[in-house]
Amino acid sequence: MFLIRLLIIAFVIGYFVWFIGNRILGKNLALARVIAATLVITSLVYLSLGILSYVVEGL
Repeated sequence: MFLIRLLIIAFVIGYFVWFIGNRILGKNLALARVIAATLVITSLVYLSLGILSYVVEGL
């Protein structure tokens, strides 16, 4: 469930960034590249917040 939720969030954010980049800013960004970068960033943020929550609640 963790991975599915992360993938859905990354896809939605990636599509939003791609849509703004293509339609509004006029830049030609590859959707796969944006989704991959968004997945990595979302994973790092989610992991860091999870670790922070574990440390705060565990102590």
